[in-house]
Amino acid sequence: MDKLEFIKLVNKGNAWSFILLFIRHPLSFGPALLATYQTVKVSDELYGKLHHKNNVTNAFRHALWNILIAKKCSRWRGNTRRAIRFAQQVTDWHEEFSPNEPLEKEMDSHNNHVGRKIFIQNDERNTQQFIDVLIEKVAEAKMIYSVEDIKKYSNDLVYIEKLED
Repeated sequence: MDKLEFIKLVNKGNAWSFILLFIRHPLSFGPALLATYQTVKVSDELYGKLHHKNNVTNAFRHALWNILIAKKCSRWRGNTRRAIRFAQQVTDWHEEFSPNEPLEKEMDSHNNHVGRKIFIQNDERNTQQFIDVLIEKVAEAKMIYSVEDIKKYSNDLVYIEKLED
């Protein structure tokens, strides 16, 4: 993203919407940052830099990010429903702010949603248990070619590029 594109995004209010999100949820800022850091660290340890492409490891990262935001914020706030909603708000904001193609954006949003669904199914799991569940989901992930394909796989991780070393 060049400087002009960034300025256009800021002028659209994206930076302000991010600031307002954390002003409305000040207790969630720290846990969300920790979740983001931990997600990247785990993804790097498991997959190196492969998770920065639109492959199945990227699906893993998006799902884990949502799980960890919800987990850390619910522990801090003591309200699981609000933590899940906050995880959605943060990751939806990220998808709006990130300049992705429509299929990439939908893929990321879908994988974010799958992560939150996994968290809802058993929010008492520890982080390693969630990682293990996601590793199983990676093995079953579905390659998609269109936005319409996503609708077929509501409980599965999806990706658009084959995994390359």
